Amino acid sequence: MPFKNGFLQFGAGALHEQHVAGFKLWANMGAGKGVHKNKSGHSTNFLYDSDSGDLLAIVHSTRIGKLRTSAVSAVAAKYLSRPDAGTIGLYSAGRIAEGQLEAICAVRPIKKIRVYSRRKPEREEFCKRMSSQLKVEVVPVDSPEEVPKGADIVITASTAENPILFGDWLTGPVLVIAAGANHWYKRELDGRVYEKAQMIICDEKEQSKVESGNLLWAVSHGITTWNCIEELGDIVTGRTPVPDLAKSIFVFGSHGLGITDMAMTIKAYHLAKAQGVGKLIDFD
Repeated sequence: MPFKNGFLQFGAGALHEQHVAGFKLWANMGAGKGVHKNKSGHSTNFLYDSDSGDLLAIVHSTRIGKLRTSAVSAVAAKYLSRPDAGTIGLYSAGRIAEGQLEAICAVRPIKKIRVYSRRKPEREEFCKRMSSQLKVEVVPVDSPEEVPKGADIVITASTAENPILFGDWLTGPVLVIAAGANHWYKRELDGRVYEKAQMIICDEKEQSKVESGNLLWAVSHGITTWNCIEELGDIVTGRTPVPDLAKSIFVFGSHGLGITDMAMTIKAYHLAKAQGVGKLIDFD
């Protein structure tokens, strides 16, 4: 639902085996939030018992949003990068970028990370902090062209509206994880990235048709078609075979889905109950 100062967005999901369903509500409007760069609106997850319809929990979802997108990126890295992948190139030094590094380092033996963002002080502080946190070498670079050099995995997690990663910079087999362009008007990858890719993958096609600015641009310009784009679930289950990891360029659009929000929310709900945190609301 668009407003002149932002938008209201709704994303639903269900986990049938756990008997829960719910939705995430983004209120990206007012005071410039969700409109101006480097601002974000308020998002809240609502979790229901799908058998009784009872509301189980209302959870602020800022951290859940970071974790759920990063977790899916880690799954993509597990299936679409070489097991010995040791180098990451990263665009951005923000909250989402931090989560992406935490997740990828959990599934691959990362030894070195190169980081570029527009503001040097934030870039250097981010590298110092993440190096200490992850116990790997995290170094800032002064130009965006340096990021993908020799990288096994390249991550874009920025707020850019125009490409920051160009296909001509990709010189060898690599997994590109595009995690930042989550609106139709945003792009982080130029068309050449998709032209060079042996496989293009997304969380889910219907969701990507709504919010993946990268894929919407590539499809509308005839570089690929939705029929040629694979879904990560089909990779994980083996329904779709994967080209040689040592010889291929993969591009994965990582945005997160309603179902991943619900998976994180039910986990948070059980942890909160076990630890006795949160506030009980009696609607009666």
